Amino acid sequence: MSTLLFLHDADVLPGPVGALSRLADDHTVVVPRHPGFGTTLDTTAEDWDSVADLAQHHLTDTLTDLPPAPVHLAGAGFGGWIALEMAVRAPHRFASLLLVSPYGVKLGGPTEPDFADILLLDPTEIVELGWADPTACHDLRMPGFPTGLTDSEYERAFTDRAALSRYAWKPFLHDPRLRRWLHLATMPTLVLAGSHNRLVPPRHSAALADLLPAAHYVEIPDAGHYPYLERPDEFHRIVRSFLNGETP
Repeated sequence: MSTLLFLHDADVLPGPVGALSRLADDHTVVVPRHPGFGTTLDTTAEDWDSVADLAQHHLTDTLTDLPPAPVHLAGAGFGGWIALEMAVRAPHRFASLLLVSPYGVKLGGPTEPDFADILLLDPTEIVELGWADPTACHDLRMPGFPTGLTDSEYERAFTDRAALSRYAWKPFLHDPRLRRWLHLATMPTLVLAGSHNRLVPPRHSAALADLLPAAHYVEIPDAGHYPYLERPDEFHRIVRSFLNGETP
């Protein structure tokens, strides 16, 4: 059985959430915690300050712990940025690449920002901009939603926000060197975006797909930044087809 290494976004609980639990029927789904995130202090990462550090960690440590089987690399949002950094560094180590509205590559100009300023938005604004139907977020207990969380969940959400700031504040949510190396990500690639995503506009994901050598772009209707949570059936159908080597 092949492995799906899914790198989580900055504000989503780690683990096989949403559609990922269904993909676990056909693949070994691994969702590691990024060092520096969560409520437990990770002293190994206390001096790290870039997404390149996280990419190198997952390449050297996380991959070593995976079973000896083909690895499909995937990432959403912030995790998609990490996945891109890994893909250009070691394309030979991955059978495919799945990107869900990733940050990491600046494509627009000063009058057309690539990403919403997620570090300045309050939790309610994150939900309003990140979901096609913000009312659906409450029952999923997503970190950052302002009601119904336990104290430990609030603590984790604040810790995650601080970690994101450390890794992604300057340059803001991108690596200015990454675009020049995208041609090295030669594995079959699927770029997914929700049609109502206002954190990473779909036009950005579509343009990014055009820069990747073997990428196919798919837009999921009536979904925002988190289609694996908001439209899990459609997400599962598309990704399962892709991982099986079919055109979604």
